[in-house]
Formats: sequence, C-alpha cells, structure tokens
Amino acid sequence: MASPNKDLGPCGAYWNGVHVGPTLGGIKFKDDLNSEDIFEDGHGKTPVDTVSVGRITSVEVPLTRVSWAQLKAMIPGSIGGSTNLEVYNSVGLDFFALAKSLVLKPLVNNIASAIQSQWLTLYRAYPVAAVEFTYDNSTQRGVKVVFKVYPDDASGNIGRTWRMGPVTP
Repeated sequence: MASPNKDLGPCGAYWNGVHVGPTLGGIKFKDDLNSEDIFEDGHGKTPVDTVSVGRITSVEVPLTRVSWAQLKAMIPGSIGGSTNLEVYNSVGLDFFALAKSLVLKPLVNNIASAIQSQWLTLYRAYPVAAVEFTYDNSTQRGVKVVFKVYPDDASGNIGRTWRMGPVTP
C-alpha cells in the first residue's frame, strides 16, 4: 500500500501560496505532542496518568540559491530591493499575527504535485531564519528557515495545526 505522502523524494514549500525557494538537505516536518505525568503519593514515582499539554510543530526548510525577494520574505525585520538586503533588530514582533498557510508538495521531475491528497498543509506558520554563511572552497551556502506552527483561529479550522490530504467537506 502506498504512503499518502509518498515514501521518498523531495518536496517544495509554499508559504502563503508562494514557493519559498530551492532547498538543499531535505525539508523536515516535526510534530511533537507534549505531555506531563500525573502522580499520587501512594504510587511513589510511578505516574498514574499522563495529560497532554500541547503540541510543538515545526518545519525546517534549508534554502539555497535564493533571491533577494525570497530572503526578505524569510527573514523577519528585513527590507531591501532587487540588489540588497538590510536586516534590523526585531523586538516585539508578533509572529502569530503574521503567520500564513504553509503547504509541502512532493516534487516529481522537479515539479510540485497537483494531487492534494499528497500535500501536507500547516494552517498557520511563520518563518524564522537562522543565517549562518560559511565562506570556504567547498561549503555551499544556505539559510536554514524554521517555520513555527500555531493553531489556527479561522472559522472551520479553530485549534487545528496541520492536515495531510485534501480538505474534506
């Protein structure tokens, strides 16, 4: 039986409907349900229950060979034109308010799949770039972008963080 998200191969990342750029090293989706153990004196260090306390969801996108416009979109507090980028210290920036949909689409022959059942959609995500350039003879430079994912607050999707496959009625 085939996996709904394909077993192998790269994907493209589309934030707010726009391709974020070429990648190198694989896009990584991570979803962790966090929990806390519940204890009672009579049971010592053995938990008597466990309660979920939320989930941490993120997508790591290692960008390479990106344009000025793509860098500007991925680096909060940046401005620039077609030939430059300036980055300012961002303090008090509300990520949730700026979060948009992020869709991961498998690539086949370097073209994004149009088959929605193969897509992974994150309802609200915001990019946080970790810029670290190595200047040497053999390291290809890139920018690691981690999209932080938040529960949606839109009608019909309240509380949802992500889905695989098409929207169901």
